Amino acid sequence: MAIDWKLLIDVRERQKSVAMGIVARDREAAEESHAQLQQAEAWRQQQVQSKAQHWQATVGALSGGQCNVAQLRHAGAWSGALDAQIAQAGQAAMQAGQAHAQREQVLEASRQQLRAASGELEKAQQMQQRARTERLRLMELRQDEAAEETASQAWAARRPI
Repeated sequence: MAIDWKLLIDVRERQKSVAMGIVARDREAAEESHAQLQQAEAWRQQQVQSKAQHWQATVGALSGGQCNVAQLRHAGAWSGALDAQIAQAGQAAMQAGQAHAQREQVLEASRQQLRAASGELEKAQQMQQRARTERLRLMELRQDEAAEETASQAWAARRPI
C-alpha cells in the first residue's frame, strides 16, 4: 500500500491553516471579553467612588452644620441606592470575568488543536522525507546490484569455457 505523501501533507497543511484561523478568531474573542471585563471593573470602581464621594460630601455638610435630619435620611437612602448599583456592577464584573475565563479556555483549547495540527504536519513531512530517503537507498541498492550483475555477466562472457 503506497501512501500519497503529497496529498497527506496537503491535508495536514489545510488542517493547520484551519486551526490557525480558529486560534485567530478565539484570540479576538478573548481580547474582546477582556475589554468587556475591564469596562465592567471600571464601572464597578466608578460606583464605589461615587458612594465614597457621596459620603465625603455628606460628612462635609455635617461638619459645616449644613445638614438636617431629613437631608441625612436622604443621604442614607441614596447610599442604599448606590449600594445596589455597586452590587449590580459587581455582578456584571463577575459575569464578565466568568465569560472571559471561558473565552481563555476556548482559546487555549484551540491553541492545543493548532499545536496538534502542526505536529501532525511535521510528522507527515518527516515520514515523507524518510520514505524518499528509503526509496533513494533502494534505487541505489538496485543500481549496485544491476552493476554487479552486469559486471558478473561481462566477466563470465570473457572467461574461457
